[in-house]
This record gives sequence, structure tokens and C-alpha cells, in this order.
Amino acid sequence: MKYRFVIFVMSVMLLAGCKGKQQPAGETGTAADTAALAPCAIFSGMDDMEVITIPDRVNRMSIDLFKGSYNDSLLAVLMPDDSSPSAINSFLLRMSGYYYDGRDYDVLIDAGLGEDNGGALLRQLKKLDVKPEEIDAVCLTHLHGDHIGGLLKDGQPVFPNAAIYLSVEEFNAWSDDGPMAAQNGLWKQVLSCYANQINLFQDGDAIIDGRIKTHLAPGHTPGHTVYEAGLCLFVGDLVHAQDLQLPYPDFCARYDNDPALAVKTRKQVLSSHPGAYLCGAHCYEPYIELK
Repeated sequence: MKYRFVIFVMSVMLLAGCKGKQQPAGETGTAADTAALAPCAIFSGMDDMEVITIPDRVNRMSIDLFKGSYNDSLLAVLMPDDSSPSAINSFLLRMSGYYYDGRDYDVLIDAGLGEDNGGALLRQLKKLDVKPEEIDAVCLTHLHGDHIGGLLKDGQPVFPNAAIYLSVEEFNAWSDDGPMAAQNGLWKQVLSCYANQINLFQDGDAIIDGRIKTHLAPGHTPGHTVYEAGLCLFVGDLVHAQDLQLPYPDFCARYDNDPALAVKTRKQVLSSHPGAYLCGAHCYEPYIELK
């Protein structure tokens, strides 16, 4: 498997049961620095859609996260500094002409950490001249805190007009009697704020007027989802450390709920979409062409 890193346009844009502060979000690696955020990267290679990578936070993934998952001797060679560059990203899809009046239809893929936990999503959207109330939909790859924390600020909904999309498998897994129930405190806060805006889909459904395809990609969580929109493949936490896991997909981060299934899913997704551009929530390069 070969990969080519492609950055199309770099734009210098660095930066009620619904109450109570959200819980701290995890899965941020070993270190983080919002001052070192990369510029937003714009993918403009599609006629009816523009994709903008929105860095929410910079961090590194520790070697300890991957020890014991595959080959520790090889791991030590591949990560001589005991960590690997990573990131926390959201993605903004601007779909042109979605409505009869011709205005853009704005969709977020994941919502990052949230301002309460040091995320930069709202500051980045402001630099893009996008108001939170203008976000029409948020598609969640899964329900870990660094993907849903940005849905809340001071215990209130950040995107009041957005439809929230989520796989039915993920919704059920984080219910009070599901396998992820021990971690569902933040999700329950989100659910109380957005209860009337949740839209559940089945694996393979096409959502948002058929313009985004959904692919169940379990292992990291039971209902983890990959979204396909045009040439872009939004893979969530399929990859935590791109320099390690793209060439060696057998390495697994301990964040994965089912490591064996996560490896199987990672290999399947990476091998079955030649020509697509991988957009990872934790990839420091925004668009990675799959060969």
C-alpha cells in the first residue's frame, strides 16, 4: 500500500436537562498545543463541494499507546522519539447550491474537543466567517469526547440548527445498557441538548440528500463510521498515528475497543478505496491519497 500526501490549497486561517460543564475529553495523546495549529487546508477538487480541514488541536501519540499490539521491536525502530505527530481535526463540507436559493449547505464531520477543553473549532470557524448557527449538520464518526466535545459550550448546544447524524450501532452501544455505557456521561449531556436533532442511519445509507455515503467501520468503537463524500473519505479514528499505522496497519492504539476488529477494519478500508483522499481525525496531513 502506497500513500501520497496532497495539500491542495493552504489557507492561512490559524487560528433544560442541557446544562452543566461537559466532562474532560480524552484521547489527546501525550502533548497538545493550540498555538501550533496548522493552517486550515482546503480541498477544492470537486465541482459541487469544498472540504476544509479544521485543526482543533495539535498533539503527539505516545509509543506507549501502541506497545503490545503488534511488534514492539519494530515499534521502537519506527518511533525512536517515543512518540508520533498527530492532531485533532474536524472537517467542514461546504456543499454549493444545496437549496433552491443557491446558498451553501454546511456540514461538519465531528466537532472536536470543544472550547471548554481547549479546542479551537469555534475560533477556526470564525476565521472562515462561518457562524455556529449556520452549520446545517454534524456527522459524528463516533462518540468519544474529542469528537463530540465541541457540540457543547458551558453545557449548552453550540450548533442549535444542526441535524446530528450517527450510526444506530453507535447510538445503541453508548446507551445505558450498551457496552460503552461506562464512558457515556458526555454523550448523555449531548443527547439531552440535541435530542430532537438526532438522525440515526444504518450501514450503507446515503444521507444529506444522498451526497454522503456511510460505511460502518467498527473496532475503535462498535458503531464507528467512515463517511464518503465525493473524493474524500472521512475515517475518524481508523488511524491514530499516520506515520506508523498507514504503512503498518497491524499496530493498534489502546483506545480501540476491539483491537483485532480495528485492525481488520483498517486494512479493509485502506485497501478498498484507491484514488480516494483519506481525511483522518488524528492525521497531521489533511488529504492523503490512497493508492
